[in-house]
Amino acid sequence: MARAAAPSAPPPSAHVVTAPWAAQGGRPPPADPKLASWQPPALTFPAQPAALPPDQLAILNATKGEQIPEPKWARFVLSNEWRHDVMYARLQGLGGAFIGVATDQNYTMAAAAGSELLFLMDYDNEVVNVHRMYHLFIKAAPTAEEFRAFFAQKNAVAAVAVLNQSGLPDAAKLVQIYNRYRDRMANYLFHVANTRVGARKTTWLGDPTAYAYVRGLVQAGRVIARQGDLNGATTLKSIGDTARALKVPVRAIYTSNAEGFFKYTPAFRDNFRSLPHDEKSVIIRTYKRGMPVTIGCTWHYNLHQLDDFLSRADAPGYPDVNRIMDDLRAPAVKAKLETLGTSYYDGTVPRH
Repeated sequence: MARAAAPSAPPPSAHVVTAPWAAQGGRPPPADPKLASWQPPALTFPAQPAALPPDQLAILNATKGEQIPEPKWARFVLSNEWRHDVMYARLQGLGGAFIGVATDQNYTMAAAAGSELLFLMDYDNEVVNVHRMYHLFIKAAPTAEEFRAFFAQKNAVAAVAVLNQSGLPDAAKLVQIYNRYRDRMANYLFHVANTRVGARKTTWLGDPTAYAYVRGLVQAGRVIARQGDLNGATTLKSIGDTARALKVPVRAIYTSNAEGFFKYTPAFRDNFRSLPHDEKSVIIRTYKRGMPVTIGCTWHYNLHQLDDFLSRADAPGYPDVNRIMDDLRAPAVKAKLETLGTSYYDGTVPRH
């Protein structure tokens, strides 16, 4: 596979340079002059959480997953979301536990939130194993550059050695995944590391302090990955039990665009209701239909206060995320949507 050429450094006035355009050979949309000087807020991080003591580590590692048949569609082991920085002002200071589906975009958001625990889950066990592979490399790599170096062809032997020497019973499976995706990941992770907004690199691989925070969580045993279904009977309930036992509220649940693939079920509502949470807790979702998208990306980024979501999802006439998001499309509300392509949703948004 031909690797995309590295993008040249942008002039200081450039609003955003992101991977999709370089990777696909296209050009980014023109920047809105009104946003040309916008910069994401500088991230501040709490003290690095200490390693979990053995009894708490045992509780965390006992979190259950569920076995799900191999999907028959594309495996989404790489993200196509690039502008999580537009949510930094809302994410800062959330703390608590972070639950997220999909791949490494979770690390950027969890670092921005200063999360204490990171629960990664996905319907596709391939994605779960990618996380487990990443965690081994993160432990072995003091810097983001050293982490990415594991995916260079010249370092493949050393990378496979790290996986084989991990002591994990399914290390051979992780080696298979590494060999299958190494070249694509080298290209993708280069772009993650070089996603730039103005003069700032904004991701977990571009911001050295963010990488250090994520690495600290991994080293402290505070990050786990499990196979799970948002509509399932096991994983989310078990995550909630673990967070409750460790006395850590769930402050963020990142669903990406997964809500768009199903109608809300009683199990889905019950799973979210069962999580230990408070008034700060939010769902983070990506969405497209009829909502303004972020420059340099194809998604609208929405944060929805969890209690308000549960209230609407329990009400008649809210069968799915499209109906939930309809309330943000009302003329009186739409005018208040943030120009960056993001929105915050709580009880002040009227129902219609």
